[in-house]
Amino acid sequence: MKRHLISILGFTLVLVLIDVLTGAVFSRLTRLARGGETARNEYICNGTHEDILVLGSSRAIHHYNPAIISDMTGLTCYNCGQDGNGAILNYGRYHLIAQRYRPQVVICDVMPEYDLLQGEDNRKFLGWLRPYYDREGIAAIFKRIDRTEKVKMMSQMYRYNSRFIQIVSDCLHPVPDDGNNGYKPIDGSLDRMKVDSAGEAIVYRQATDSVKLYYLGKLMDEAAASRLIMVVSPCWNGMDTTVLQPLKLLCHQRGIPLLDFSNDPKYVHADGFFIDAVHLNAVGADEFSRDIAVKLKPLVQQGTP
Repeated sequence: MKRHLISILGFTLVLVLIDVLTGAVFSRLTRLARGGETARNEYICNGTHEDILVLGSSRAIHHYNPAIISDMTGLTCYNCGQDGNGAILNYGRYHLIAQRYRPQVVICDVMPEYDLLQGEDNRKFLGWLRPYYDREGIAAIFKRIDRTEKVKMMSQMYRYNSRFIQIVSDCLHPVPDDGNNGYKPIDGSLDRMKVDSAGEAIVYRQATDSVKLYYLGKLMDEAAASRLIMVVSPCWNGMDTTVLQPLKLLCHQRGIPLLDFSNDPKYVHADGFFIDAVHLNAVGADEFSRDIAVKLKPLVQQGTP
């Protein structure tokens, strides 16, 4: 029995050692990544210094061209958007950024699925924050989303789970920086066969998500030291804006500008500007970025709060 206990103890110690060493190695590799999503996430959390930051989902990363915004406002700009993410990741990233500096302007693009409504398991939105779990304030996000995350995060390997290959690839064979400051344009044109040809406006029927609304409010409060602007990007067939009522209330309570382009006639059914029903192509993104910059200039000239 004693021999078995010693064997079990030894095996457990080996597992702990492997876990700690693996975590240390991938933590180092994350900092050394020279390209790809690993380097981009690391830059967003630990390296940004630009005057204007863009936060949001795929409709942020594909809709805002920093070059155009910078040229028209005279301020530097970086696009921090992330496919398939919203309020939870946006708040976590901004919280990390704010520990280093306060950008002059923060543009937050809101997509109902990821910022306002119930849908996928909210644990999905913690992935890009796991490497920074030990940073001030980040553990509290994990605790609110899922209390069991505290136990899981005791494993250093878990923090990089599902991204081992990507991290190694971003170190050894990195995708070179395209010079677009985080922006990822989509080339191509709209295929009418893949959208609602009847042109009916998008209607959302899901219930609101109290957790997402909580972190949207937290972001608004924490970004009060910057000039925060909430934006709803254009949709090809427009949107039933009833879904935006919680957002409008939060903005009204805090005096935050809300620019709603969801039903802008310039974009609704403008095939040349879209790649699908909710994403602008490169041509549309450039046009939208010019429109945003025009709206942004007077707000920027007012200075930050």
